[in-house]
Amino acid sequence: MKDEISKTTKIDRRIKARHSAPCLEVTIRPSGLLKWLKSPIDVKCIDINRYGMAVESTSNFRIKEKIIIDFKGKYISQSNVVATITATEKHSGVYRLGITFNYSTSNKQYSKKVDDALSRIERLYNERYSVVKKAG
Repeated sequence: MKDEISKTTKIDRRIKARHSAPCLEVTIRPSGLLKWLKSPIDVKCIDINRYGMAVESTSNFRIKEKIIIDFKGKYISQSNVVATITATEKHSGVYRLGITFNYSTSNKQYSKKVDDALSRIERLYNERYSVVKKAG
């Protein structure tokens, strides 16, 4: 009963809509001391915008855990984006992770280079999704 209530009362706190990006290749690496002990993990991108993303992973991460993300796709190659896990849910043995990019959370962490790169990725998937939506 409690799970049913929490699922129906969740509020979407996103600043901006996310865009579907299933063909974007994403690799997550732990940040800090753990990066020496753990290998990079390939995850499946669900959706993305310039502030955050959702992915599916066979490995779980802790909420508030810092990670490093690498992106690869058609016309895309961006590495070392620092982010934080903001949500995690397990469904059928796969973890759905909510991720926020750290550059967007404070002036101290802001990077124009990362902002430009993630804005470009968002624009590419927004255009791709818009074309598919209009055709459908």
